[in-house]
Amino acid sequence: MAIRDMNDLVQSGLDRSIELMTVAAHNSFRFSNRNTVKIVSLGKEEIAAVGEFCYSLADMSPLAARDGRFVMELIKEPCGLLLLGDKRKSDFNYNCGACGYKTCSEMNKAEVVESLTAWGPSCQFKNININIATNAAASTAWRMGLHCRVFSTLGMGAFALKMIEDVDLVVSVSVSAAKNDPYFDRHKYWTKEHWDETFQKEFPTFTRGFIGAVEDEGTFKI
Repeated sequence: MAIRDMNDLVQSGLDRSIELMTVAAHNSFRFSNRNTVKIVSLGKEEIAAVGEFCYSLADMSPLAARDGRFVMELIKEPCGLLLLGDKRKSDFNYNCGACGYKTCSEMNKAEVVESLTAWGPSCQFKNININIATNAAASTAWRMGLHCRVFSTLGMGAFALKMIEDVDLVVSVSVSAAKNDPYFDRHKYWTKEHWDETFQKEFPTFTRGFIGAVEDEGTFKI
């Protein structure tokens, strides 16, 4: 029997864990039993590219920039990123009105709005389905002892870089097998003074926030 060292075992276990997270997300509950969520995983090279893209958004999205800087530290130890996406249009025909349109048909025919975070308008139940799948993947990671965090910023970065195709909505689950949990130390990239300054600058508009999804921030000022 061959002797395998810890680093080899950890990396192999991480790779297998990401596969099992995918199975859990794939098998999670769906409204109307429609399993249309698409799932891909990224390696360190792709994760680094997503981080660099997010960091480049500093003027538009302070949160994306912070998380992009965080990624550069994350990839120094074993890690992975799972992307979960879906199309925005409804195939449920619930006509619930949650999207802001009276019928699914009306929403599906509406002009596409391309934003940094996703393309809309989107079906509420598509969003719920993708979040159910995301929660299934994250909870599986936790059960296997992985450090884990759900990111919208890294998801939108991967979406912009077309690392997951034929989707309009994307969420990411970041996992790590680092010696210490990296996801509870992200505040180190901002001092309290910088946090207060950025919060005051970005949040009064209630549009761009930390994400930067709305280009015309003057439209919705209160």
